Amino acid sequence: MKMKIKHMMITAFAVLFCTVKADAQGQSLPILTMNTDARTAAMGNASVAAEGMFLYTNPAAFFTIDKQWTADVSASLFEKDEDIEGRYGLYAATVGYKLAKRHAVFAGFRYAGGLKLKGFDMLGNPTKDYKPYDWTIDLGYSYQIGNGFSAYATGSFLFSHLSKNANGAAFTIGATYQNNEINVLNCPAKLMIDAKVADIGPKLDYGNGYKTSMPTHITGGGALTVDVSDKHQIGVAASASYYCEVDNHSMTMAGAGAEYTYNKMLSVRAGYEYGNHDLSHFTVGAGIKYQGLRLNGSYMLGTTEAKNNYLTVGLGYDF
Repeated sequence: MKMKIKHMMITAFAVLFCTVKADAQGQSLPILTMNTDARTAAMGNASVAAEGMFLYTNPAAFFTIDKQWTADVSASLFEKDEDIEGRYGLYAATVGYKLAKRHAVFAGFRYAGGLKLKGFDMLGNPTKDYKPYDWTIDLGYSYQIGNGFSAYATGSFLFSHLSKNANGAAFTIGATYQNNEINVLNCPAKLMIDAKVADIGPKLDYGNGYKTSMPTHITGGGALTVDVSDKHQIGVAASASYYCEVDNHSMTMAGAGAEYTYNKMLSVRAGYEYGNHDLSHFTVGAGIKYQGLRLNGSYMLGTTEAKNNYLTVGLGYDF
């Protein structure tokens, strides 16, 4: 009887917490799918247009800059839920290094948590509080094939704590095409197209019969940047993702955005991300870049009663 009650408590708690995290990002493991890059988050979450956080967005985009090292940190904070103590946040740090002209390697770490959930026994009496969290250790490799084509692969070790612990692994494979020598209305432009299959892996097993699926998804998108003049640059980007299984249902996300940059330093951005299951957002943001230093911020404004509003701030340096 005690084992049955314990099983029911653990299952109920897991469902509660996964519901909270689903409100945050649409599935039970947002640490794997949430965009940690503030720049592309402001452009409808079209991460193909990345200029930083390459490991978690587009590792092949690192080849577009003439630096050997890249490093980024970011923090994303969700709007506080009045019924739950604490605030859900995702924090990330990455570093990348070009071994040679055609090779690049990456490493990173992500942590998600901040909520405090009240515990109760089957009679409704309060027990200990629960502080669930997830973290990942991530590695990546990108190879420049030639003629504008690159391929990449990343892998993640995931640790997840509810009332019990679970750990697992997921990997991503993708390919990118880049063309930096095109013209749009007689203006020099750069084109990037990216496609990947992400977060492939077995279910996480928390024990007592509770398992959750990896958010495996297929994503494709493109980005175009046009130098209108020496001091004025316009960029647009779009992407779409199909999630194979989200609580036994498929899910589609699609986003697009635009960016205006003055003097290769100051940028303003806006976009829109569509997601079924009440996951759509308007996105806005701004950034400043000085030499190798990048500072970006974005805000995601939910368009439904579910809200799902959150702020992302990122700092990066290329050298």
